Amino acid sequence: MRDRNVLPNAPITKQRVSGALAAGWARCAAAMGKGAFADKIEVTTRTIDNALTGTTVPELHTAFNSLLADPTALDEVAALYGVTITPSTSRADDDMRTAAKLAHLAGKIIEALDDGRRDHRETLALAKDCRPLVKALSALVAEADAIKNGGVVDLPVRGKVA
Repeated sequence: MRDRNVLPNAPITKQRVSGALAAGWARCAAAMGKGAFADKIEVTTRTIDNALTGTTVPELHTAFNSLLADPTALDEVAALYGVTITPSTSRADDDMRTAAKLAHLAGKIIEALDDGRRDHRETLALAKDCRPLVKALSALVAEADAIKNGGVVDLPVRGKVA
């Protein structure tokens, strides 16, 4: 049997989308600080608060702008629809950072398994570190696929890796 995405049979309610968006944005705001998150997507912290409390749902462009702050910001919303949002290209200057984060994650996994099992708290902590790496690695794979299929990939290089 072939694996395939299973999409929902009915439209997703505004309340479910609002809750999923709040979960993603809360995760991002906790990681980088609510003010920094708001600054990155050029909104006020009140907009973030309104989304987190479910008072209002941000406009589509604002929701998508959150991907500029964190490429995982809409993971929970995308999951409602049975899809994932992945950058179409990786950036060469991020490869070293991705490798370092992978090495750090490997250490955390080994540490979590030190007692022979991984409990739910360890799973949640590891997933927090895995989430951005999945996006970065997916972009790298997409880039390789584009190269194999004859696509031209022009990676911007910002900064220098010594």
